[in-house]
Amino acid sequence: MSISPDIDRRALEEERRRLNQRLEEVSRLCEGEQPPGVFYGEMLRRLLESLAAPAGAVWVKTPQGNLQLQFQINLRETGLDAGESERRIHDELLRHSLTQARPLHLLPKTNLGSVEPGQTAPGNPTDFILMLVPIQVSGQVSGLLEVWQGPNRALNAIPGFLQYMGMMADLCARYMRNQMMAHLSGQQQVWTQLETFSRQVHGSLNVTEVAYILANEGRRLVQCDRVSVVAELRGNLEVKAISGADVVEKRSNLVQTMRRLVRAVLDWGERLVFQGIKDESLPPKVLSALDQYLAESGSKLLAIYPLKAPVKDKEKAREEERAGKKSKPPRAAIVMECFDPPIEPQQMLARLDVISQHAEPSVNNALEYDRVPLRWLWLPIARFEEVVGGRGKAIMAAVFVAVAFLVSALMFVPYPLKMEASGQLLPEVRRKIFSPTEGVIREVLVTPGQLVEENSNIGLMHDAQLESQMRQLLREIKDAQKEFALKVQQASSGSDADRLNASTEALKASKMLESKRKELAALVQRTNALASSQRVGWFNLKAPGFHELTPQERESVNSREWTVLSTGFKEELTNRAVKPSDELLRVGVVDGPWEIELRIPQQHLGQILQAFQDQGVEELDVDFILRSNASRKWTGKLARSRIGGEASPDKSNTDDPSPVVTAFVRIDDEELRERLRDFRERAGTEVHAKVRCGNRRMGYALFYGVWEFIYEKVVFFF
Repeated sequence: MSISPDIDRRALEEERRRLNQRLEEVSRLCEGEQPPGVFYGEMLRRLLESLAAPAGAVWVKTPQGNLQLQFQINLRETGLDAGESERRIHDELLRHSLTQARPLHLLPKTNLGSVEPGQTAPGNPTDFILMLVPIQVSGQVSGLLEVWQGPNRALNAIPGFLQYMGMMADLCARYMRNQMMAHLSGQQQVWTQLETFSRQVHGSLNVTEVAYILANEGRRLVQCDRVSVVAELRGNLEVKAISGADVVEKRSNLVQTMRRLVRAVLDWGERLVFQGIKDESLPPKVLSALDQYLAESGSKLLAIYPLKAPVKDKEKAREEERAGKKSKPPRAAIVMECFDPPIEPQQMLARLDVISQHAEPSVNNALEYDRVPLRWLWLPIARFEEVVGGRGKAIMAAVFVAVAFLVSALMFVPYPLKMEASGQLLPEVRRKIFSPTEGVIREVLVTPGQLVEENSNIGLMHDAQLESQMRQLLREIKDAQKEFALKVQQASSGSDADRLNASTEALKASKMLESKRKELAALVQRTNALASSQRVGWFNLKAPGFHELTPQERESVNSREWTVLSTGFKEELTNRAVKPSDELLRVGVVDGPWEIELRIPQQHLGQILQAFQDQGVEELDVDFILRSNASRKWTGKLARSRIGGEASPDKSNTDDPSPVVTAFVRIDDEELRERLRDFRERAGTEVHAKVRCGNRRMGYALFYGVWEFIYEKVVFFF
């Protein structure tokens, strides 16, 4: 059975009519106000129907120069997602087509030429015939039409397919031009309203004020639901303003997620526009932050425009870009949101683009102004320069005012006069231990900080002279005992005259024996000598007894134990010959009251005594710090009666043994008293003190030493 030529001709005419009809339908769509997703979807569906192709895709070039998938049909069925190598080959093919700007087709599993080792050749990794046609606007490739045709189709039909795809590409180019014209038209409408907005947003350098103007006025101009301004101040990214809100609640989930999203976008450095479909090609951090924010806000249209700082030195910026140096990320962004966006949001985005161009310099200028240090100081100085008529006159006037103010303050402002002194922290009840006689210290029985009872042995000494005296007394006692025994024996026999005479002699011998024994006992008691005949000449060092304390001292202490205050004495005292005038140890009662033994320099004593007279008081306040805890200041009281009566060289300071007067300061701080009772501070701790001597003129209080030096060396000399 054969088919007549008339039937073939009618079928061909019918198919041509359907193809032209689809072209007309797409032509009407490109003249309408359809959004890109709707237009490209309808166009691609009609294109695949016309070519009887199983799959296709539309790629659109973004402002950043990347290809973005605008719409696709059955893309998964082509096998591009089978592996990473297939995707790389296809990506290289798209880049190649973007640069070549001409239609091409590839048979299944074929490549375009050869490449260097290690690189991927562009090609068709699928089992379909691949056809690519560029979409050109004003001579520039703005997108690509990609169609996968069945592998069994006749190859002589491919030129016709490419020609028909070229017609569709021309209609897509017309749609893009219409969109650009609509975009420009939207910008033109915004220009008529920007004059007032521009004056307002550039009329302030306060970051918060600029942000609120930008948010509220920008929302009115863009005609969206919400505009927010996010800026980075001193390293912290903050949501500075939200349109319609007087206060930004920084702890709300919406503000927190917005801040994280803007941070990710600023680090990325590109604009983010979300129109209901997520772009999987976004950076992972941006994509994750976008999901979190959309779940919180529910926005259907979201645009985040980073507000980049204006480039001052463009040549330097180009050199850094060529050298591969990364520019600093923007420090602010404007966020636009719509919950029920229009079908075509290009007008809204065009207005936001214009507003962002005005916002970039105004916000960045405000941020730079906010970074100026000591702004509160420089602004009055600048106004002062304008008033006096120039910088030179302003400097002269400022110097004159400063000198006059300083001289007036030194002459008339009262300032506390403080006299410095040094000393050490000691228990109020303390005693020095001396040797009862000359001798050599053979053994020290105590250690620093040890508790010892009264009258207990703290050391063992020996003296050859004492040993000689004791042995002499022992011999004399022994001889007196023999003499007494002999006279007693003679008194028991012989004539009456002889017995009487012997009795008299026996009485004399008895008195002599008693006298020698008392002399030995007095020597032993005076020197604390050992009574043992094996250790003649040895004697003990004893701790003082509490019966020696005054009644007031006995009332102030609770214990009956001394604490050894001296340190490092074992090596110093062992086998050392000492005199009764040599200080050996110092002991004290640490659980009783404490005081400061202060060494007041002689040149400061006159100021302190004058302060007693001028203020009419018996005690002066003293501020002091402990060298063991120099970060805390304590207080005390210096009584006039506790100041020594003579000045003597400072033996503790060998470099400058200037005369000092010893005084004792009563500790007035209850917390320090508690620390001392707990023995958290050690006796002998060095103290740096200042005695408050009342208020004097500031000049004298600060420079009294200079005045006294001038008076002594100059005024007194003449």
